[in-house]
Amino acid sequence: MKPEEKRQEIIVGVVVLTILVIMIMGIMWGNKADIFSSRSYYTVRVARASGLEEGDPVTVAGVPKGVVDDFIVRKDSVDIIVGVDKDIILYSDAYAIIANQELLGSKKVEVNPGKSGIPLGERGVFRGTFAGGLEDIFETTGAISADFQTLLGNFNKTLLLLNKAMEEDVQASLHTIHNTSRLIDSLMVSDIQPGLQAMKGALQQAEIMVSAKREDIDTIVTNLKTVSYTLNNVIDVNKDKLNRSITRLDKLGEDLSVLSTRLKDPNSSLGRLTTSDALYQRLDSITVNINAIVKEIKEDPKKYLEHVKVSVDMFGGGK
Repeated sequence: MKPEEKRQEIIVGVVVLTILVIMIMGIMWGNKADIFSSRSYYTVRVARASGLEEGDPVTVAGVPKGVVDDFIVRKDSVDIIVGVDKDIILYSDAYAIIANQELLGSKKVEVNPGKSGIPLGERGVFRGTFAGGLEDIFETTGAISADFQTLLGNFNKTLLLLNKAMEEDVQASLHTIHNTSRLIDSLMVSDIQPGLQAMKGALQQAEIMVSAKREDIDTIVTNLKTVSYTLNNVIDVNKDKLNRSITRLDKLGEDLSVLSTRLKDPNSSLGRLTTSDALYQRLDSITVNINAIVKEIKEDPKKYLEHVKVSVDMFGGGK
């Protein structure tokens, strides 16, 4: 084989080998192969990822340790493919927060590796949350402002309708109040004023009477003072007697209480007199006997007077 042909074959072989290597690396890049990569790839599943882009940093404890590689949009969530340096070990309870790098800057993914002690395999999935920034606040504020403007419009219409209704009601109420006021004025003129005049006259007469009888009233007041003073003196002088009388009354009340107790006691003499049926029966028997004797005397008085000698001197003759 000639040297030129041999050199061409070598060149063709090198080109073909280079193309194969490029194709293999392209396929590996398309499949996200990380054979020669210094990062491990994981999936962060969040509800939304507004403002996050490929290439945004992934931080651990605030230190950049990876990048956002890709997104997979699902029906009710978004999977964020992140590449994390291999010196960071993620555990099964790892979680992530999508936050702002600066106040109005781009987003980042802040990863908390977890503490469970169970390593999370590469391509493993863990949950994340979205922490909205100022743009989300502005968006929410804009929606609230639009709703507030609509609410203000409705409130303004309500106020207009209310004012119109109130004007009609107020006018009717004022008319009613005016009529009522006129009616009260007429009543006061016809009914109340004569009564007021009469009351005024009565007060004037009372004042005149008090003025005319002022001396008598003063005398009555003086007499009442004198009587009060006299009563006080009598009470002071006879205080001991009054105390003794009160003591005697107390003793009398105690004696009456004792007597009442004895009368109620069936074992005492007084109790037997008031409660025993025998005494009543004896008194009843005596009464019956007396009635019988009186009846016999009335019917036959000679029976009781035949042994009695009676002489009556009707004319003073001594016989």
